[in-house]
Amino acid sequence: MKVLVIGATGATGKAAVQKLLARGDEVTAFARKPADVTETHARLRTAQGDARDLASLERALEGQDAVLAAFGPRALGKDDLQEVFARNLIAAMKKRGVQRLVNLSAWGSGDSRPHMTFVFKLIRHTILKNVFDDKERGEELLAASDLDVTNVRPGRLVNEPARGGARASLQPDGLKPTMTREDLAAFMVDELHANAWVRKSPLIGY
Repeated sequence: MKVLVIGATGATGKAAVQKLLARGDEVTAFARKPADVTETHARLRTAQGDARDLASLERALEGQDAVLAAFGPRALGKDDLQEVFARNLIAAMKKRGVQRLVNLSAWGSGDSRPHMTFVFKLIRHTILKNVFDDKERGEELLAASDLDVTNVRPGRLVNEPARGGARASLQPDGLKPTMTREDLAAFMVDELHANAWVRKSPLIGY
């Protein structure tokens, strides 16, 4: 499979690139600064671009089979980056005839908001309000598109070694809302191939 990874220089994106290559996929790492992509492999190439630049997304998507988007917010201030990115990505995928997308979201976004803990609800509506509001606008655009989207919603992300045993559900019952980035990347890569949660937004935890 030929996969475009957006957010390839972030912690989750880097792990996803490595896991896709380990599976035998051909990977294109999309980055504002391709020099920041430190992984080297015969089946890895880079594409320079920006989430706000539709033309660069269209160029990068040419010849791809699927997209893994591990693109996250850059700041806590009021912004429309996620919304613009979603709009541009949908348009570019449609133009290039690419249907499959696994997108990184967050536990507490959209209709998973009631499943947040009391403490995190406070944080979501104060410190992270702008981030989640923008993320939700982007999600709404993806959900309204005709793309085969899996919208992955992990809980709190930690930089720890993979634990294994990540589970997905549409309900939080029995799930611990914490996830290592290694396990998150593994779940997203596996889902890209398995298509078990197409047009759904699973919560993932342990």
